[in-house]
Amino acid sequence: MRFANSTGQTIAEFRWGILARMALPMAIVALAPLSAQAQEINKMCPVMTEEEVDPEMTITFRGKTVAFCCDTCIKKFRANPDRYLPRLPQFASAPVSDVGDPDHAADKPEAAEHSHGEGVEPAGDERSPWWGRVHPVLVHFPLAGMPLALLGFLAWIRRGSESFAKADVAPLLAATVASILAVNSGKTLEDATRFSVSMREIVQDHEWYSERIMVLAIALSVLRIWRWNRMTGKWRWVYGGGLLLVCGMLGYTGFLGGSLVFGPDHLKW
Repeated sequence: MRFANSTGQTIAEFRWGILARMALPMAIVALAPLSAQAQEINKMCPVMTEEEVDPEMTITFRGKTVAFCCDTCIKKFRANPDRYLPRLPQFASAPVSDVGDPDHAADKPEAAEHSHGEGVEPAGDERSPWWGRVHPVLVHFPLAGMPLALLGFLAWIRRGSESFAKADVAPLLAATVASILAVNSGKTLEDATRFSVSMREIVQDHEWYSERIMVLAIALSVLRIWRWNRMTGKWRWVYGGGLLLVCGMLGYTGFLGGSLVFGPDHLKW
């Protein structure tokens, strides 16, 4: 009898051991879809539907991670999330009342507004602020003023005539003031414009060079006024070298600006 009980107990323990070993894999298999659903992240930007997301551009919304192609799209999403939620697979299983107005579904004509190709486009239906729209006009003053200042300075050095002694001052000061205005209007334009992930690096380079040109222009203006009638010796070389450097930087910054509008290969035949 004891033998029979012992045998039955052994069989029961064996069965429970089998079930215990099977429970963990079965639980993993059963919970895997729920885990995958919880960690699902969109691959395409919900604002600019033709752009792939940047893994570093993410936010947490209603407990789920949402990825975007750029920081401008994050701002657009936060301003009106219900408009873009139907485009996100994370919220596909949620009731319509929880994800927004069906009038703003992804298949509506508004989705066509999110294609910018290689260039740029306004960050939404609204136009860019007026201060940003005058940026292309303002940048022409430094582009023209700095080379004119350099030519006036070289003419003075070459001829040594008093008639050329101050020929560089007016274009230099005009270019300096315009560079300050251009940098500030450019920031406004950048905030109101969408850029793809591939163009973001060009935007940053364009901004970096523009700010350095502004600083150098201010420094050259201060130097020119300080050495008003004593631009001789080493100061002449410093001033002339500074003008030449700024002109070179302006040329490269103009190339970057063209890349933002027409694409990085805009100068290729």
